[in-house]
Amino acid sequence: MNKLSDLGERKAIQLISKILSKGNAAVGIGDDCAAIEFGKDYLLVTTDMISEKTHIPKIMKPWQIGWFTVAVNLSDISAKGGKPLGLVLTIGLPKNTSESFLKELMKGADECAIQFGTSIVGGDTKETHEIVISGTAFGTVKKDEFMGRKGAKSGDIIAVTGKLGKAAAGYYALKHNMGNKEILNDLLEPIPRIKEGMALAKTKIVSSSMDISDGLSSSLYQLKELNDVGFEIDKGKIPLSPVLLKFEGKKDLDIYEYALHFGGDYELLLTLPRDKFDKAQKILVKTGTPLTAIGKVTKEKKISIIDGQAKKILQNKGYEHFRKHTFC
Repeated sequence: MNKLSDLGERKAIQLISKILSKGNAAVGIGDDCAAIEFGKDYLLVTTDMISEKTHIPKIMKPWQIGWFTVAVNLSDISAKGGKPLGLVLTIGLPKNTSESFLKELMKGADECAIQFGTSIVGGDTKETHEIVISGTAFGTVKKDEFMGRKGAKSGDIIAVTGKLGKAAAGYYALKHNMGNKEILNDLLEPIPRIKEGMALAKTKIVSSSMDISDGLSSSLYQLKELNDVGFEIDKGKIPLSPVLLKFEGKKDLDIYEYALHFGGDYELLLTLPRDKFDKAQKILVKTGTPLTAIGKVTKEKKISIIDGQAKKILQNKGYEHFRKHTFC
């Protein structure tokens, strides 16, 4: 009998989806958020859990744990172009956790929620053996502005917001005891692209969208499966984080491998018609976040990366729960 280590997270989700009744959700399992009919809008619902072993390095402060929990949930709302309504948190902590830890945890969660125009409206607390926190975020988006994962078409531009490799640089610095506040911030305090997602949604030109939580390569493979298309990425156009570039030349670090596969940047990965890209780019300039075209959608159902004159298959080495990781 297969174990979850054989299936991996993605196939486990497919298995779950086949078992569950479909209900009346407009968009169910398989996207960043579920979308439920809500008058003229969709009600967006998403949940994300973090645990001590997987997500919380020893250097991470309680305030940052709270911030991180809220940010990763809001990132899913941003990928659909949604406006956050609120969050609930389920907090599992060992009984010997200090009162000050809980206070700082909640201060971080609250500050993140407030910064992105929402609040924490409830939740639950339980005693656990290690820190386990689950967030559930709610949002709304107009039906004709919803940016789903499905819709990419051959000839579309592939684009990303911001810079890639920020979290990877933090991980590398942490691993080699080279960390300082500037380098570690993007790993421990990610910024969900709420205003960027809402601005893009209003243009109604995005054909598909998801957040890059598990790495660019992993995200592309997920979109490929959903859209029955392929992608061609230009390595030289990938916008690299200045923090990651500081480590260029290190013998044990390929900056492009980190930018392509590590994840944790919580940027948006988009496809949109070629003749609409300039419009989207100008819209995002107003938010202070760049939008960079990194390739195109193809009819050929494979994912390639162009490096100068060479063209090869881009491997899927992003993060996936339950599997033995092929990166890091």
